[in-house]
Amino acid sequence: MTRAPASLAVDHLSHRYPGAAAPALRDVSFRVAPGQRVGLLGPNGAGKSTLMRIVCGFLPVQARPETKVTVAGLDATSQSLQVREQVGYLPEQVPLYVELRVREHLDFRAAIKRVPRRARATEIRRVAEQTGLAEMLERPIAHLSRGYRQRVGIADALLGAPPLVILDEPTVGLDPNQVLEIRAMLKSLGGGQTLIFSSHILAEVEALCDRVVVLAQGRCVADESVAEALRTSEVHARWEGPPERATAVLAAAGAEPARVEGPVADGGTARATIRCADAGEAEALAAAIGRASLAAGLPTVRLEIGRRSLEERFYRLTSGEAVPESMSEGRGAA
Repeated sequence: MTRAPASLAVDHLSHRYPGAAAPALRDVSFRVAPGQRVGLLGPNGAGKSTLMRIVCGFLPVQARPETKVTVAGLDATSQSLQVREQVGYLPEQVPLYVELRVREHLDFRAAIKRVPRRARATEIRRVAEQTGLAEMLERPIAHLSRGYRQRVGIADALLGAPPLVILDEPTVGLDPNQVLEIRAMLKSLGGGQTLIFSSHILAEVEALCDRVVVLAQGRCVADESVAEALRTSEVHARWEGPPERATAVLAAAGAEPARVEGPVADGGTARATIRCADAGEAEALAAAIGRASLAAGLPTVRLEIGRRSLEERFYRLTSGEAVPESMSEGRGAA
């Protein structure tokens, strides 16, 4: 059973729970292309679960003239049932009928999802193999470890090959081995289904995702590729030669002295870090340094745009403060 992956478009979405002092979501907008894997990030209370529940149809869209949520081109307000048929959802607290065997639970859930009776056995085998449950189908859910229960929940979300799969904290509470196994399983989904998942394990998001959407206090504060999230506005350079020659190269490339750390001697080489206003300026400066080094006959050992951790990017976006030195130590020219 296969279906083409779905797109997701969220435009000017806000949501306020009855009696709440502040809205859970404030004018959120972003796009997800078919087949993309998107990490939904944010501190506790940022609105992630609310957003996922709205996309899944668990919560209604609180419509304003400019608000629109569409899945595979279907409007979540006027075509709610059709949208739900496009989405597989794993909530943070996995609802399982623990008195049933794995096969019985999945069969019941497949019936609810309108998987044709004649196709259910094949579909259950498919999702069981995909999630590592093939040997557990006759095991009572009550006898499973937490990791295997989580797999049952993910298998449930995958039943019927939904074009959009949304997973809320799929590895929460698992031990490191279970986390690695679930992560490998999610990676194996490839681009066959659009995947959105929330996680507080940022290394997991970095390893699995094409894009990240970051919420803070109900607002979308970033919607960018993982590569963009990890890229900084620093250029790191190292040359085979003395610092004096490297300084001349930087001057020829147009690097402002006030933004340059170094060059300093380092074991027969010279290294420097140059701070730029933004990533675009860093790319242009790196190219200029490369040309100037070539013209000066000074071999480059390293010339690249800096890289930060997703933790640093997340901290800056959600706290509004400078990254603590302990978080960024160890970066810089190698």
